[in-house]
Amino acid sequence: MDNPQRYKIEEIVWHEIRTIVLLIVIVIGQKVFLTDIFGVSLNLLLLLIVLRTLIEPIVTIGRWAFYGGIIYDSMSGSWLGMHSIGLILAVVTVFLLLSRITSENWILPIVAVIIGSVVYYFCNALLLFALVGGFNVLTYFTVVFIPGLLVILVPALPMFLLLRWLRSMRRGELPLDVY
Repeated sequence: MDNPQRYKIEEIVWHEIRTIVLLIVIVIGQKVFLTDIFGVSLNLLLLLIVLRTLIEPIVTIGRWAFYGGIIYDSMSGSWLGMHSIGLILAVVTVFLLLSRITSENWILPIVAVIIGSVVYYFCNALLLFALVGGFNVLTYFTVVFIPGLLVILVPALPMFLLLRWLRSMRRGELPLDVY
C-alpha cells in the first residue's frame, strides 16, 4: 500500500519553485533577447512547451503551460489567463493527436509545432475577439499567425533534437541514433 518512492512536500514545492523560476527566465529571455525580426519575434515558450509534449508526461507539460502562460500574461500586460488557455489547449491537442506516434520520427516536431501554433493562435484570436470586441481577422492572420508560424518552424527540429538528447543524457541512455 505504501509507495516507497513518495516525495516529501518540501521536494515537491522545491521542484515547482524551480520550474517557475526557469519559466520566468525563459519568458524574460524571450521578451528581452529575442527581438523582433521583421516585426515578428520567436515564441520560445510555445516552442518549448509543444516540443516537450512529445517527450515528457502530459501532467508535467500542463503545469509548464499553465505557469508559463500566467507569467507571460503578467509580463506582457494581456488578460491574465489568456496565454495559459492557449498553451494548455495547444498541449492537449498535440498530445491527443500525436501521442501514439513515436518521438523518434523527425517529421513529428514539425507537425506538432504546426498543430500547436494553429490552436494557440486560434485560441488567442477567439479570446481577443471575446474580450476586446471586433478586430480584423485578415490582418490578424497575415500579421500575427503566418509570420509567427513561419518563425517558430525554423528552430523546431534542432530544438526537438536537443531536448531529446538532454532527456537521453538524463536517463543515461546512449545518445546515438541508428537509422
